[in-house]
Amino acid sequence: MVMQVENIRSLDMNLLVLLDVLLEEKHISNAADRLHMSQPAVSRSLQRLRDMLNDPLLIRVGNGYQLTDKALELQPKLKSWLADFMCMMQPEKFEPAKAKGEISIMSMDLEMSLFMPNLWQDLQVQAPNVALRSFNIRPDGISLLEQGDIDFLVSEEDKSLESTKYHHYHLIQHEFVLVMSKQHRLAKQKAIGMDEYLKQRHGLVTVTGKGKPFIDRTLEKQGLSRNIALYVPTFHLALDICSRTDLMFSMPRLVAEKEGERYGVVMKEMPLKLPLLDIYLYWHERQHQTALHKWFRTLMRESFEQTRKGIRARKPTGD
Repeated sequence: MVMQVENIRSLDMNLLVLLDVLLEEKHISNAADRLHMSQPAVSRSLQRLRDMLNDPLLIRVGNGYQLTDKALELQPKLKSWLADFMCMMQPEKFEPAKAKGEISIMSMDLEMSLFMPNLWQDLQVQAPNVALRSFNIRPDGISLLEQGDIDFLVSEEDKSLESTKYHHYHLIQHEFVLVMSKQHRLAKQKAIGMDEYLKQRHGLVTVTGKGKPFIDRTLEKQGLSRNIALYVPTFHLALDICSRTDLMFSMPRLVAEKEGERYGVVMKEMPLKLPLLDIYLYWHERQHQTALHKWFRTLMRESFEQTRKGIRARKPTGD
C-alpha cells in the first residue's frame, strides 16, 4: 500500500482504530455501535479513509458489505500494527534480574564514598548484569549530562538545571560538624567555643580549590576569619591527615559518623550555625521514561536512605 505523504500526515489513530473495527464488522451500523459513535460520523470517517487509500474498502452487497481486495490485504497488517502500537503504549515491564546495560553517575567524592559501596551491593543483588560506572564530579558535568555522556549527576542545587529538559529529586541533606584527632589538645573538651575554633589551624576539603568556602562566607558575615593551612580533594584524605596532625576539619556529620572511629578522630559540634547542604540527583528528559533508569532511580533513593539510616544508627564518634 502506497500512501501520499500528505495523507499520512492527516491520518490519526482514531481513524485507524475505526478502520480496524469496520473491516472486522463489515457493517457501518454495527461498527458505530462498537465505537459508541453515530452512524453518520462513521460514514464520514469511512469516506475520508476511502479518499486517503484511493479504494472503496467496503462494497455494499445486499444488506451488508463486502471487503475489497485491498481491504482484505490491509486487514491483517493493520491488526498487527495496532497490536504493536498498543504494546509500545503500555508501561514496559521491567525485570531487574534479566536487565542488561550500564549506568553512569557523576558525583562528588562525599556521596561516592558514603553511598556507592551499598548502592553497588544492592545493584548486584537485584540486577547482576547491569554495570555501574562512576566519575568524580567535574566542572563540565552539566554538559556531559546534556550530551548523554553520563546518566546521572549528583550535585548541590544548580539553578542552571532548572529546565523542563532536566528532572531531579532530593537525595540527602548534610549537616556539618568539626573533627579532630583523638590526640588533639581539645579532644577531651565538651564543646569548642568560637574563640578556640578561630585560633586553630584548619584543613579544607575542596574539589577545585577555587572560590571561598561557605563556612568562611558565613564567618565573613560576622566579621570573622579562620586560618586554613591545608586544602585536600577528598574526605578520606582529610580524615587520614586529621588523625595524625593538629588540623581541624569541618565535614558532613554522616562522614564523621561512618568513618571517624576507623581513622581515630573525634567529632564535635560546630561553634557557629551553618546552612544545611542539600544534595540532588539530576537526569535528562531523554531518559525520564526509560525502564532501566526509572527502576535505578528508585533503587538509588532506597539505597541512599537505608545507608543513611545505617550510619546514623551507629554510635557517634565523640569524646
